[in-house]
Amino acid sequence: MSSDQPTTDSRPVVRKRSRKTRTSVLLADRFAGLLIKLGGIGTILTVSLVFVFLLWVVFPLFLPAAMQSQEDFPKKLASQSSSLIHMGVNEYLHITWTVDSDGNLVWYHSETGEQIGSQALFPGETPTAWSFSLRGGHVAFAFEDATVRLGTIGFETSFVADDNLPDEVTDLPIGDGVPYEGGILERTPENQFRLQTLVADLQDPIKVDVDSKITLIDQSVSSKGKIFALLTENGEFRLARVTERKNLLTGKITTKLREGKTQVELSDGSAPNRIMLAGLGDSVIVTWPDGRAERFDCRNASKPTLVETVDLVESPDARLTAIEFLIGKTSVVTGDSDGNVDVWFRVKPEDATTSDGATLVRAHRLPAGDSPVVSLAASPRSRMVAVGFEDQSVRLFHVTSNQELSEAKLTDGNLPATHLAIAPKDNAVVSINDDQLQIWAVDASHPEITWSSIFSSVWYEGYAEPEHAWQSSSGTDEFEEKYGMMPLVFGTLKSTFYSMLFAVPLALLAAIYTSEFLHAKAKARIKPTIEVMASLPSVVLGFLAALFFAPLVEDIVPEVLTALITVPFAFLLGAYLWQLLPASLEVQFRKYRIFGVAVALPIGLAMAYFFGDSVERWLFAGDIKAWLDGQIGTGTGAWMFILLPLSAFLVIWFVNSLVSPRIRSAGKHWTRSSFAQIDLVKFLVACLGTVAIAYIASAFLNTLGWDPRGSYVGTYVQRNSLIVGAIMGFAVIPIIYTIADDALSAVPESIRAASLGAGATPWQTAIRVVVPTAMSGLFSAVMVGLGRAVGETMIVLMAAGNTALMDLNVFNGFRTLSANIAVELPEAVINSSHYRMLFLAALLLFVITFVVNTVAETIRLRFRKRAFQL
Repeated sequence: MSSDQPTTDSRPVVRKRSRKTRTSVLLADRFAGLLIKLGGIGTILTVSLVFVFLLWVVFPLFLPAAMQSQEDFPKKLASQSSSLIHMGVNEYLHITWTVDSDGNLVWYHSETGEQIGSQALFPGETPTAWSFSLRGGHVAFAFEDATVRLGTIGFETSFVADDNLPDEVTDLPIGDGVPYEGGILERTPENQFRLQTLVADLQDPIKVDVDSKITLIDQSVSSKGKIFALLTENGEFRLARVTERKNLLTGKITTKLREGKTQVELSDGSAPNRIMLAGLGDSVIVTWPDGRAERFDCRNASKPTLVETVDLVESPDARLTAIEFLIGKTSVVTGDSDGNVDVWFRVKPEDATTSDGATLVRAHRLPAGDSPVVSLAASPRSRMVAVGFEDQSVRLFHVTSNQELSEAKLTDGNLPATHLAIAPKDNAVVSINDDQLQIWAVDASHPEITWSSIFSSVWYEGYAEPEHAWQSSSGTDEFEEKYGMMPLVFGTLKSTFYSMLFAVPLALLAAIYTSEFLHAKAKARIKPTIEVMASLPSVVLGFLAALFFAPLVEDIVPEVLTALITVPFAFLLGAYLWQLLPASLEVQFRKYRIFGVAVALPIGLAMAYFFGDSVERWLFAGDIKAWLDGQIGTGTGAWMFILLPLSAFLVIWFVNSLVSPRIRSAGKHWTRSSFAQIDLVKFLVACLGTVAIAYIASAFLNTLGWDPRGSYVGTYVQRNSLIVGAIMGFAVIPIIYTIADDALSAVPESIRAASLGAGATPWQTAIRVVVPTAMSGLFSAVMVGLGRAVGETMIVLMAAGNTALMDLNVFNGFRTLSANIAVELPEAVINSSHYRMLFLAALLLFVITFVVNTVAETIRLRFRKRAFQL
């Protein structure tokens, strides 16, 4: 080839790459970063706003109550009688009415004190005794001729067309009222004109067969009819049930009495000052001015029986100055000359000595006043009571929460509030002092809520002692609301404890097995299957727990308890038997170990089935249900629940610390088969030693008289903590398992290889190297599962019996915060207290979860730091 021939370069042309990032990539990266930041900040703000919203809803529960005097008060009432015996007010506070001792009914316009109308209830007659009820307007009067007249005094409401109304009425501001045709006409927010008039409806006289004048009377009206109790001046006590029949043709009502009588001892010429008939008519209390009270059992109306005598005042010199029933006519409020205000009701203690098994106790002592009590008025819709004192002060109390809500002073006059009334809507307190009418507006939206009533035990009506209880609604208005949150918090922690006790060991051991020992192909099939379990709806699991597993377990309780021992024993026994295989066979069949594990489960269950009856006879006297109730047997079986795990840990420590090192030093020249045989014998002896130590210790504790029945074990209930722990465990296991397996799988293979290369076994490598390295992730898995267990609703609601109980009994049910929210939320519109208490439950659940997660994250970071240091 000539030198002048052109040459060609065969090397490929390399294109230079630009080292500058394109603008579009930079913009996309910045946009993605900004989007991630906004998403994170938005998530934090959303969660924070949930907390703020809950706090905003709950905060009004704890606002203090207030009594504020209305403008232009007091008002002077026209033609007010000095012998006033009762007063009342309508729900809109426009009409105040009074009854005097002559039987004159007078009603006034509250805003001006102007008399609207009057009526002589008994022309020509003067009542000798009277009674007025809190609800329904029921009244009873007795007369000199030994007759009784029952009836009602109440308001009738009608709506008046505005066609012919005068201009001063049609231009009336909304909410204001003016006298009109013997009543008060008010313009409503719907632009209607509502007319309220006072109506007295009294029945014909009822003749009572007594020999002297009736001095005291009281009546109660229930679904079973009317009943009244009376006392005569010579001490004759009568109880009469009234049966009324109406003639459908004539409309005439025929009254029939079913009477019972007894004699009340009148000592020293002292006359009783009050007779109090309970709402159900089953009890009557007769009181004297010196504070003595006699209670009669009236369950048999034909034969009242004196059952106990109680002193309602503490000081010998004190006088009983006021006494009234609370709503429901079960609790009695008393005031004395020392300024004490007490609340009494009947309870049924176990050591009661009365014939009816009940006794009258002082359950509440409200904050005392500085002067004698003059008057009392109970609320017709709640547990509030207004008390007038001699120093012209008026105090408002709430009985259940045992607190003074507010205090006010009469603004005019030198006399105390001799008569008080609480408005039907609890929005005002009305007093009459001589001829002065005073009205205080009351702002007490949630008087039953205090920190003490929520988190401390409260003595509720009819309970033998103070208790933690939750009952936010009932079929009647008279019931006492119980807002104790402790049973719900306790139930939440109890369900979480038992479910985690069941789920955590299974989930973590499963994760260790699949990550460190299971073949990769088998793991690829098994792990997704377990993860699919997380998609099971809670309501399905709860349905299965309540309708399938709970009845099933109830019939095989001994077998279930025995399975807690035999199933782990079967797995461990299978592992020791596997070691007996020759090395060549063990390597050859290693990939089939999963099938051996699968066989161990039914073997363990079969052992529980065959040994269940024997265990029941040995530990539970042959009948575990009766044994749990404490009817038969001793506490040895109950101690075995606690001491068996402790004994197992003790034996494990003893074997690992003292026995195993000696065996290893003595067996330097033993074969693999010899070591496997010695391990099997060591395992069996350790199991027998564990049971023997636990049984001996349990029998010893039982001989000391310590029987744990009634604590963490007790009466068996079908839907209980055992069922919830197992079923909720299946809901929690997939979450813990998945995160734990991922954490273990993330440990670098080089760490495992180094451990195995140093001579460690796969089990030693897994427990002593891999698990500590992945501890941060394992702890996170447990905490995520804990959060799921804390917030679980439907499983607990359906499988735990939904009872607000506070005990550790694994065989009893409970109620959690989340289940309470699920149950009560549809009824939350009943009243605002109910509604806000549900949000308080949600707030507490939020706080519990937040605290748990915060503590968990702190511990996780410490584990992570420690792992990096290692």
